[in-house]
Amino acid sequence: MTGIRVLLCNPERLLRTALKAVLNADAGIRVVGEADDGFDAVSKARGLRPDVAIVDEALSGLNGIQVTERLSVDSLAGQVRSIFLTERPDAMFEAVQAGASGFLLRSSDQDELVWAIRAVAMGEAFLAPRAASMFLRRFRSRGLRQHAAKAVEVLTDREREVLVLVADGLNNTEIAAKLFVSEATVKFHISNVLSKLQVRDRLQAAVYAHKAGVV
Repeated sequence: MTGIRVLLCNPERLLRTALKAVLNADAGIRVVGEADDGFDAVSKARGLRPDVAIVDEALSGLNGIQVTERLSVDSLAGQVRSIFLTERPDAMFEAVQAGASGFLLRSSDQDELVWAIRAVAMGEAFLAPRAASMFLRRFRSRGLRQHAAKAVEVLTDREREVLVLVADGLNNTEIAAKLFVSEATVKFHISNVLSKLQVRDRLQAAVYAHKAGVV
Protein backbone atom coordinates (compact mmCIF):
# COMPACT_ATOMS: atom_id res chain seq x y z
CA MET A 1 0.00 0.00 0.00
CA THR A 2 1.51 3.31 -1.11
CA GLY A 3 0.81 6.92 -0.21
CA ILE A 4 2.05 9.71 2.02
CA ARG A 5 2.86 8.16 5.40
CA VAL A 6 1.48 10.21 8.30
CA LEU A 7 2.10 10.09 12.05
CA LEU A 8 -0.58 11.67 14.26
CA CYS A 9 0.84 13.27 17.43
CA ASN A 10 -2.07 14.47 19.54
CA PRO A 11 -3.04 13.97 23.19
CA GLU A 12 -6.74 13.52 22.45
CA ARG A 13 -7.67 9.96 21.46
CA LEU A 14 -11.05 10.89 19.97
CA LEU A 15 -9.47 13.59 17.80
CA ARG A 16 -6.79 11.18 16.59
CA THR A 17 -9.49 8.67 15.69
CA ALA A 18 -11.41 11.30 13.72
CA LEU A 19 -8.29 12.53 11.91
CA LYS A 20 -7.24 8.98 11.10
CA ALA A 21 -10.64 8.22 9.54
CA VAL A 22 -10.51 11.41 7.43
CA LEU A 23 -6.96 10.86 6.21
CA ASN A 24 -7.26 7.14 5.50
CA ALA A 25 -10.28 7.92 3.32
CA ASP A 26 -7.90 9.73 0.96
CA ALA A 27 -6.31 7.33 -1.50
CA GLY A 28 -2.99 9.17 -1.43
CA ILE A 29 -2.54 9.30 2.36
CA ARG A 30 -2.31 6.69 5.08
CA VAL A 31 -1.87 7.03 8.81
CA VAL A 32 0.94 4.71 9.90
CA GLY A 33 0.96 5.53 13.61
CA GLU A 34 -0.36 7.57 16.52
CA ALA A 35 1.32 9.16 19.54
CA ASP A 36 -0.32 10.68 22.60
CA ASP A 37 2.69 12.44 24.15
CA GLY A 38 5.93 14.02 23.01
CA PHE A 39 8.31 11.21 23.93
CA ASP A 40 6.05 8.68 22.20
CA ALA A 41 5.95 10.96 19.12
CA VAL A 42 9.74 10.99 18.77
CA SER A 43 9.94 7.23 19.37
CA LYS A 44 7.22 6.46 16.82
CA ALA A 45 8.84 8.76 14.25
CA ARG A 46 12.12 6.88 14.63
CA GLY A 47 10.44 3.50 14.33
CA LEU A 48 7.98 4.29 11.54
CA ARG A 49 9.91 6.99 9.61
CA PRO A 50 6.76 8.75 8.33
CA ASP A 51 6.79 11.38 5.59
CA VAL A 52 4.73 13.84 7.64
CA ALA A 53 4.03 14.25 11.35
CA ILE A 54 0.97 16.20 12.51
CA VAL A 55 2.19 17.68 15.80
CA ASP A 56 -0.19 19.28 18.29
CA GLU A 57 1.19 22.05 20.49
CA ALA A 58 -0.43 20.54 23.60
CA LEU A 59 1.59 17.31 23.74
CA SER A 60 2.85 16.43 27.22
CA GLY A 61 6.30 15.20 28.21
CA LEU A 62 7.84 16.98 25.25
CA ASN A 63 5.59 19.76 23.98
CA GLY A 64 4.81 20.31 20.31
CA ILE A 65 7.66 22.80 19.83
CA GLN A 66 10.19 20.39 21.34
CA VAL A 67 8.92 17.49 19.25
CA THR A 68 9.07 19.59 16.08
CA GLU A 69 12.65 20.61 16.83
CA ARG A 70 13.75 17.05 17.52
CA LEU A 71 12.14 15.67 14.39
CA SER A 72 13.76 18.38 12.25
CA VAL A 73 17.26 17.27 13.23
CA ASP A 74 16.82 13.59 14.15
CA SER A 75 18.39 11.44 11.43
CA LEU A 76 16.81 8.33 12.98
CA ALA A 77 13.39 9.73 12.09
CA GLY A 78 14.35 10.10 8.42
CA GLN A 79 13.10 13.03 6.36
CA VAL A 80 9.90 13.57 8.34
CA ARG A 81 8.33 17.02 7.94
CA SER A 82 6.14 18.49 10.66
CA ILE A 83 2.79 20.25 10.44
CA PHE A 84 2.16 22.18 13.65
CA LEU A 85 -1.32 22.51 15.16
CA THR A 86 -1.95 25.52 17.40
CA GLU A 87 -4.17 28.54 18.03
CA ARG A 88 -1.37 30.81 19.33
CA PRO A 89 0.63 33.14 17.02
CA ASP A 90 3.58 33.01 19.43
CA ALA A 91 3.68 29.25 19.10
CA MET A 92 3.77 29.56 15.31
CA PHE A 93 6.81 31.81 15.53
CA GLU A 94 8.57 29.34 17.82
CA ALA A 95 7.64 26.42 15.59
CA VAL A 96 9.13 28.14 12.52
CA GLN A 97 12.40 28.38 14.37
CA ALA A 98 12.05 24.74 15.45
CA GLY A 99 11.74 23.61 11.83
CA ALA A 100 8.01 23.17 11.17
CA SER A 101 7.04 22.96 7.49
CA GLY A 102 3.37 23.81 7.88
CA PHE A 103 0.84 25.35 10.25
CA LEU A 104 -2.84 24.69 10.83
CA LEU A 105 -5.29 25.97 13.38
CA ARG A 106 -7.07 23.29 15.39
CA SER A 107 -10.29 24.57 13.83
CA SER A 108 -9.00 24.07 10.24
CA ASP A 109 -11.22 21.94 8.03
CA GLN A 110 -10.29 18.55 6.61
CA ASP A 111 -9.57 19.94 3.13
CA GLU A 112 -6.90 22.25 4.57
CA LEU A 113 -5.40 19.32 6.45
CA VAL A 114 -5.13 17.23 3.28
CA TRP A 115 -3.68 20.16 1.30
CA ALA A 116 -1.14 20.79 4.04
CA ILE A 117 -0.01 17.16 4.09
CA ARG A 118 0.36 17.03 0.32
CA ALA A 119 2.27 20.33 0.23
CA VAL A 120 4.80 19.56 2.95
CA ALA A 121 5.31 16.00 1.67
CA MET A 122 6.46 17.60 -1.61
CA GLY A 123 8.89 19.87 0.22
CA GLU A 124 6.68 22.95 0.12
CA ALA A 125 5.56 25.08 3.05
CA PHE A 126 1.91 25.41 4.07
CA LEU A 127 0.30 28.11 6.19
CA ALA A 128 -3.47 28.06 6.56
CA PRO A 129 -4.99 31.41 5.54
CA ARG A 130 -6.44 32.25 8.95
CA ALA A 131 -3.22 31.15 10.62
CA ALA A 132 -1.29 33.43 8.26
CA SER A 133 -3.37 36.44 9.32
CA MET A 134 -2.75 35.72 12.99
CA PHE A 135 0.93 35.10 12.32
CA LEU A 136 1.51 38.37 10.49
CA ARG A 137 -0.40 40.46 13.01
CA ARG A 138 1.80 39.05 15.73
CA PHE A 139 4.99 39.77 13.80
CA ARG A 140 3.95 43.38 13.34
CA SER A 141 3.21 43.73 17.03
CA ARG A 142 6.67 42.35 17.85
CA GLY A 143 8.30 45.22 15.95
CA LEU A 144 10.55 42.95 13.91
CA ARG A 145 10.09 44.70 10.57
CA GLN A 146 13.20 46.88 10.79
CA HIS A 147 15.50 43.96 11.62
CA ALA A 148 14.09 41.84 8.80
CA ALA A 149 14.30 44.70 6.29
CA LYS A 150 17.99 45.11 7.05
CA ALA A 151 18.59 41.40 6.57
CA VAL A 152 16.84 41.42 3.18
CA GLU A 153 19.16 44.21 1.96
CA VAL A 154 21.90 41.62 1.35
CA LEU A 155 19.85 40.03 -1.44
CA THR A 156 20.28 40.84 -5.12
CA ASP A 157 17.32 42.23 -7.05
CA ARG A 158 16.64 38.82 -8.60
CA GLU A 159 16.85 37.09 -5.22
CA ARG A 160 14.35 39.58 -3.81
CA GLU A 161 12.01 38.82 -6.71
CA VAL A 162 12.26 35.11 -5.96
CA LEU A 163 11.73 35.75 -2.24
CA VAL A 164 8.54 37.70 -2.94
CA LEU A 165 7.18 34.89 -5.09
CA VAL A 166 8.06 32.29 -2.46
CA ALA A 167 6.21 34.40 0.11
CA ASP A 168 3.22 34.51 -2.25
CA GLY A 169 3.11 30.71 -2.10
CA LEU A 170 4.38 29.90 -5.59
CA ASN A 171 6.28 26.66 -6.14
CA ASN A 172 9.50 26.38 -8.16
CA THR A 173 7.71 25.58 -11.43
CA GLU A 174 5.41 28.60 -11.07
CA ILE A 175 8.29 30.90 -10.15
CA ALA A 176 10.30 29.70 -13.16
CA ALA A 177 7.37 30.40 -15.50
CA LYS A 178 6.77 33.85 -14.02
CA LEU A 179 10.41 34.91 -14.28
CA PHE A 180 11.09 33.12 -17.59
CA VAL A 181 13.98 31.11 -16.15
CA SER A 182 14.64 27.42 -15.56
CA GLU A 183 13.66 25.57 -12.39
CA ALA A 184 17.35 24.93 -11.78
CA THR A 185 17.93 28.68 -11.75
CA VAL A 186 15.07 29.14 -9.30
CA LYS A 187 16.53 26.48 -7.00
CA PHE A 188 19.90 28.25 -7.20
CA HIS A 189 18.38 31.59 -6.19
CA ILE A 190 16.35 30.04 -3.37
CA SER A 191 19.46 28.34 -2.04
CA ASN A 192 21.22 31.74 -2.01
CA VAL A 193 18.26 33.39 -0.29
CA LEU A 194 18.17 30.77 2.47
CA SER A 195 21.91 31.05 2.97
CA LYS A 196 22.01 34.85 3.08
CA LEU A 197 19.02 35.17 5.41
CA GLN A 198 20.33 32.29 7.52
CA VAL A 199 16.98 30.50 7.50
CA ARG A 200 16.26 26.80 7.26
CA ASP A 201 13.56 26.57 4.60
CA ARG A 202 11.06 28.34 2.34
CA LEU A 203 8.61 28.94 5.16
CA GLN A 204 11.15 30.83 7.24
CA ALA A 205 12.14 32.80 4.13
CA ALA A 206 8.49 33.71 3.56
CA VAL A 207 8.23 34.90 7.15
CA TYR A 208 11.26 37.14 6.59
CA ALA A 209 9.65 38.59 3.48
CA HIS A 210 6.50 39.51 5.37
CA LYS A 211 8.42 40.91 8.32
CA ALA A 212 10.57 43.02 6.00
CA GLY A 213 7.51 44.39 4.22
CA VAL A 214 8.63 43.25 0.76
CA VAL A 215 5.24 41.64 0.12
